[in-house]
Amino acid sequence: MALAIPKPQPSFIETIVGVPPPLKKLRLQATAAPVSKPKVKVEKKLQVLALLDPYLPASSSTGQAVGGSSSSSSSSGANNSSSIVSSSSVNSSVIPASGVAAQTTAVGQTKELLELLVKITDEIAYDNVPIAELKESAAKIYQLYQLQERDSDTSVRVKLLELLAGLGCECSTEEGIILIIDYFIYLLRKETSQKVLAQGMMCLYRIGQQRRQLVPLAYNTQVAHLAKEQLRSGSTHTQKNAMLVIGRFATCHESERQYVWKLAFYIDSQDSGVRAQALHALLTLGERGAHLPPVLYKRAVEAMKDDYECVRKEALRLVHMLGNRHPDYCINMERQPEDLRMIDAAFSKVCEALCDLSLQLRVLAAELLGSMTHVSSEFLHQTLDKKLMSNLRRKRNAHERGARLVASGEWSSGKRWADDAPQEHLDARTISLIASGACGALIHGLEDEFLEVRTAAVGSMCKLAMSRPEFAVTSLDFLVDMFNDEIEDVRLKAIYSLTAIARHIVLREDQLEIMLGSLEDYSVDVREGLHLMLGACRVSTQTCLMMVVQKLLDVLAKYPQDRHSTYACMRKIGQKHPHLVMALAGHLLYVHPFFETPERDVEDPAYLCVLILVFNAAEHLVPIISLLPTATHRHYAYLRDSMPKLVPQLPIEGASSSSSTKCIDDELQAAGSSAEYLQMILNHIGEIYTMTDDRVELLKTAQSNLQRLGAIDSDMYGPSNFLETFLSAQIQIEQMQRCTSTQRSRVPLKEALAELIRNCLKLQHTFSGLNYGDILQVKQLRLRASALHLVLVVRDRSQSALGPCQMLLQTAGDISAFMRTRSTSSSFAEKPEPVEEESKPLKLKLRPGQDEPDSFTRSLLSKLDAITDPKPGRVFREILPLVQHAPPLSLPPANEKIRRCMANILEPCPLQSQDNVIKVTAGLIAAVPFVAEIDNLLESQKADMRIKIKYPDQHMHTVVPKMTDFKPIMTEQGEHETNVRLRTTILLSHSVWTEASLVEIQLCLAVRPGSELELCKPAKVLFAPKPVRRGI
Repeated sequence: MALAIPKPQPSFIETIVGVPPPLKKLRLQATAAPVSKPKVKVEKKLQVLALLDPYLPASSSTGQAVGGSSSSSSSSGANNSSSIVSSSSVNSSVIPASGVAAQTTAVGQTKELLELLVKITDEIAYDNVPIAELKESAAKIYQLYQLQERDSDTSVRVKLLELLAGLGCECSTEEGIILIIDYFIYLLRKETSQKVLAQGMMCLYRIGQQRRQLVPLAYNTQVAHLAKEQLRSGSTHTQKNAMLVIGRFATCHESERQYVWKLAFYIDSQDSGVRAQALHALLTLGERGAHLPPVLYKRAVEAMKDDYECVRKEALRLVHMLGNRHPDYCINMERQPEDLRMIDAAFSKVCEALCDLSLQLRVLAAELLGSMTHVSSEFLHQTLDKKLMSNLRRKRNAHERGARLVASGEWSSGKRWADDAPQEHLDARTISLIASGACGALIHGLEDEFLEVRTAAVGSMCKLAMSRPEFAVTSLDFLVDMFNDEIEDVRLKAIYSLTAIARHIVLREDQLEIMLGSLEDYSVDVREGLHLMLGACRVSTQTCLMMVVQKLLDVLAKYPQDRHSTYACMRKIGQKHPHLVMALAGHLLYVHPFFETPERDVEDPAYLCVLILVFNAAEHLVPIISLLPTATHRHYAYLRDSMPKLVPQLPIEGASSSSSTKCIDDELQAAGSSAEYLQMILNHIGEIYTMTDDRVELLKTAQSNLQRLGAIDSDMYGPSNFLETFLSAQIQIEQMQRCTSTQRSRVPLKEALAELIRNCLKLQHTFSGLNYGDILQVKQLRLRASALHLVLVVRDRSQSALGPCQMLLQTAGDISAFMRTRSTSSSFAEKPEPVEEESKPLKLKLRPGQDEPDSFTRSLLSKLDAITDPKPGRVFREILPLVQHAPPLSLPPANEKIRRCMANILEPCPLQSQDNVIKVTAGLIAAVPFVAEIDNLLESQKADMRIKIKYPDQHMHTVVPKMTDFKPIMTEQGEHETNVRLRTTILLSHSVWTEASLVEIQLCLAVRPGSELELCKPAKVLFAPKPVRRGI
């Protein structure tokens, strides 16, 4: 296998991935001298730290030995002890003037050292630093720190600790982390300055935040004990940073025994920052899994009454955590006859925080309520009623009251006559089982003056209602009232929340009136959200269903652009209410019991909505078909072919599928499933590869089968389209490969070569969910296409071969780096370290034979690696025999996780844009609304999305949409992960035309300059720029 092997001449891989000099110059210039290569390799990353060498003693600077530099350093110190030579210095021109004292730094030079440290802090970069250099630099900083006088300026020591912490955050080995932590522990134990101690604690916190998984357990304990000692410091800044370190480093089994009560002691500190930090440290320990005793609850409740917002905020979070950690722990509350569950008491305290003066605290309280799902139903329902519920008061019977009287030893008096009678009027102070803060808490949140609080309250109400069906019914009226909020985001939140709990509720007529009134909202997002919500809910009566259908049709006439979401809403309504639709079918279709009504226009959007509603109801209640007029049967056949996703399959005569689709359906039934049929196609392709004659025709037949499979089964569209595109590129390579065998063969057209490269780019950039084997096969296919492209261009001799040669070299470098990354990640995978998200796709279990390149790839990389001067002619002569006799590349195995990024343009509509002509004065601008739905779009691909506008004179404009124009498509389960909707406005302008002509609008993915991959068919609009009218 061709890998980067060190050799005296510059290898191919070094030519491609090396940083200096540039890639293009390396191909066109002569080979660099091999003597200069080792200097580039040993160049150190932390050269800027060499500026500190003059401030170190000469003996220490020259006697230091790290790696292979010990001999040169020691010899330098023996020859001239007065000269300053550092083992880490590679550029002596940056060393300041000599004359600095060897043992201590003068007072006048302390300012210079501080300015130098500030400069180093601003310029230093820790990327990809070798571990040996990190250790050397850490030792240098440690030595310089020890030379500072304790009574000197503390800013120098603070900056040195900051540099040492930067090295610790970059270190990737346990050995280096242990060394740096040892330095910190040793230096901080001898430090007396509170400013330096505070900075040291913060530096340890930074190291623990980024590299805690590399710190051994014993060192976690040492660092936590060091921070515990600093809690006795007189500086509040040091105390706060020490609490941060304890929260990050303290082990879980020692937390309750040593640190929890120590931190709880500082909840009563005089400084508000210390109080807040103590609560935050307890929260951090709890989030890491440490056991927080339930007796901390009363301390946290007292802290909620603090005057400072930061303390109340952390106390509120601690109360919430303790309530969820110990829900059934009973606590004794003051002036209450019996104990309360902690989750109920904590829920009441969080509800009280909804009346806090601070906006941030009210938002936090509203958000925390949604996660307290173990609260009792009585407390939960009390949040929706501002009046105290008297049935929460536990009433004692006469026997219990008599026993209490006897136990007290008092005589009965006239005042106690008939004291066991039921109390009709209750004082609020006598009801102490539930705190008054929980009464109407969510109502207070929904009526808050700030939209952040209202939005958070709606979200919490939705979370609680999803787990409590009875609470969902109670909260329905309040969510419906939020449809009238003045802020659009709050209205959308209420709509989506009601959609999420729709399975628990049935809408009444009075509630529908408020909902349907919001359908005329000016915001298209609100209208589409209401369509989604109405499709998810159920209605109770025929009158309610008729109200919904009639209002949807009226709004559709007002906003024709909402037809797609209205169609989807009608489909859901028909599926959920088949019996109600059956009762209203005759009225909706205008069927007269005696007279035959005229046939309605099938292109009428209102009529289409009614048909979609009735047909989807007939899927669940077949007798509806007998109520349909005869003309409706013909309309069903048309709609079944034009809208297969909206109109289901029904047993209606005269509406059969096409012969080709039926043939594929029969084969799918014989295979048992789409996956088995796909595997059967792959087995046939494997047999075709063994043939020698008529192989291309058979492969084209298999390609058409893969294309039909994706059209029939939407779940298999991604895998089948990926394999179909891969097979199409393989067929093109095989056809062009024949042109390289003889000199007289006709060279294929430039368009055919461009189509091959476009297929390779499509495989590489428009498909997601690929594993390592799939990516490797795609890169090998592109390498073959690039090699074939270079060979054909050189043999054609009609165009320059420099571009194809450069593309081949870049493709080879890319696949080499990809395989090298695979080998590196495999070696790292053997260590028990956490794996980052970027490297997860490279560590999947692969099928045998899919994790290694084929013989053609290995031979080609070896040939290119051996070329010292990669010019087109030389590369052509080396790779020509390989390209002529290259065996076919095997297809990757079926991967059901593959998804393809594709788009569907909704506006401008393909059906209506041909009839409506956009007229504008020549030279001016016409704004055209553009709406498209994009499936399986990754977050990284949004920046590469383009809207291409092609005019009849072949002029093309490319528009880059704003990132805010991409919004996720909402479903009944919430936001879709990868499906987004692009809604924007495009501008058309041109000079005078004699007549209206078609302008094509298309969505593309810009993968590289000059290469754009189309994601959908173009939408065409009639555009007519008219001349300027003069004289009027």
